[in-house]
Amino acid sequence: MKTTFTCFSVVALAVLLTGCNSSTNPPTSATGDPDTGSHASTDTHDDHGHPEHGPHGGELVELGKEAFHAELVHGADGTSMYVLDSSATKPVPIAADKLVVSLKHDGQVASFDLSANPDTNDPPEQSSRFTSADERLDQWLDAGAEGAVTIEIKGKSYTGNVTHDHEGHDHEGHDH
Repeated sequence: MKTTFTCFSVVALAVLLTGCNSSTNPPTSATGDPDTGSHASTDTHDDHGHPEHGPHGGELVELGKEAFHAELVHGADGTSMYVLDSSATKPVPIAADKLVVSLKHDGQVASFDLSANPDTNDPPEQSSRFTSADERLDQWLDAGAEGAVTIEIKGKSYTGNVTHDHEGHDHEGHDH
């Protein structure tokens, strides 16, 4: 009996010590499957475990305590928002015709539509990419406007804070 208890204790201790160590547990996708894909960026937030920027070089918007993310990219070609999984690396196509971003700047409030513009690998009637050529949206983002976007994913509504942090990244190589 004592040998069984000691062996069990050693095994339990080993499990506790290895626990959530990210170097021994492979990352998982939003569905819980092992994530074996390559990641566009290896720069991660210190405590989040996902890239600092999205796969298209844009700023990440947290949706639902990181259940999902949106990536905001804007520049000379307009503004795009990509819906991403919890690791902020893989697209999540949704059945929506548009996303609406509401922003506040200099005491003014405005809403901007980003129309569905499916990526090549998105299934029919779904899109993981939404775009706008509205120059005013780009100008507001450059001027530091802040706001929110609400996205319905798998029947649940998620809201994320939208900001553009000029201090938080290097503008060399960006179109704005």
